[in-house]
Amino acid sequence: MSTAPLPVYVINMPSAVQRRRRMQAELQAAGIRPEWVNAVVGRELAPQALARLYAPDLNRRCFFRPLTPGEIGCYASHLKIWQLMVQRGQPCALVLEDDVSPGAELPVVLEALARRSDEWDMVKLVGREREAPRQRWPLVAGVDLVRYRRVPSLTGAYAISLEGARKLTRHLPPFGRPVDVDLRHHWEHGLRLFGALPYPVQLNEESFTSTIGVNHRGLSWLQRLRKWRYQLEYSWNNFLAGRQPL
Repeated sequence: MSTAPLPVYVINMPSAVQRRRRMQAELQAAGIRPEWVNAVVGRELAPQALARLYAPDLNRRCFFRPLTPGEIGCYASHLKIWQLMVQRGQPCALVLEDDVSPGAELPVVLEALARRSDEWDMVKLVGREREAPRQRWPLVAGVDLVRYRRVPSLTGAYAISLEGARKLTRHLPPFGRPVDVDLRHHWEHGLRLFGALPYPVQLNEESFTSTIGVNHRGLSWLQRLRKWRYQLEYSWNNFLAGRQPL
């Protein structure tokens, strides 16, 4: 489908017609023809499918609150692409959500990553405006491959290798955290996770209108306590992982 140096998948909710039109126009301008992947609608999952994907017991052990149907559907959508990559044996691919905009430098970044797909499992292409990476190496003119101190949560744009997809699907499903949070725990999967800075993909205004439906203000006192414990455990494990070579 794609004229890019690697397959391109775009996750889009079937009802989000305007997002698809905008994204299609921007990708076409960049010379990219993606494969559109219908997002999994969490609230429409049959009980058997939901039980296969999401494990409440695992959620209680590894996160501080239950996942929303939107978060479950979001994770399932990304998982669907990883499984598809493994089935097709694709060396690497670009995964996009429909609320981002590709930058002019994206094609050359993808070319460089495709040539070196055996050196990484995942490369984040969108993230925080300011990053203080642990390490950095030249990738292309003006863009570095970086190792994070703390991986950003966003999953709007990333490159993933076949080995990365295999690592993630080896023990998934079920899952217990949101997908963007789970990927921050890259050491649990042995994932060689990097970023490309400055990011060649940007969030657009649609990213501030979530289709996932998370309310962080409605936490109970117990969930707030569990969140504090979760953050403490994450920081410690992230520190230990940072001392290990990727």
